[in-house]
Amino acid sequence: MSFIQKMADGAKQLGSRAKDFSGMAGDKARDITKKSSDLIEVTKMKHEMKKLERELENNLAGIGALYYQQQSGQDDVKEELDRLLDATKELEKEIDELEKQINALQPEEPVCTDCGKELPTGGKYCSYCGKRVVE
Repeated sequence: MSFIQKMADGAKQLGSRAKDFSGMAGDKARDITKKSSDLIEVTKMKHEMKKLERELENNLAGIGALYYQQQSGQDDVKEELDRLLDATKELEKEIDELEKQINALQPEEPVCTDCGKELPTGGKYCSYCGKRVVE
């Protein structure tokens, strides 16, 4: 093979490697973009959940105050107490649903059944106790 032929073959191999690298880089970029958009979505959901939890706390305080008034002899608080109880149940359902959505977007890391430590992604053995974790 002549020197020029070797150079041409080397250039072709380099070109195919660059194409493979750009494909891998594109895949990584898409993966990072998806993870960052998931993180933004999780952050929004957590913020919404905090708002709902504050509203839940306010409802519980209101229920307590209305219950006290009812026990003190005021009869006109029954309707308001029932309304607050129903609203509180709905808030609890909404919070549970948000928690499920967050957990779906942000799964928990696997944990070793022997020592309880978090496992590294893709590992076959626990890096702390050495137990085989992948069958």
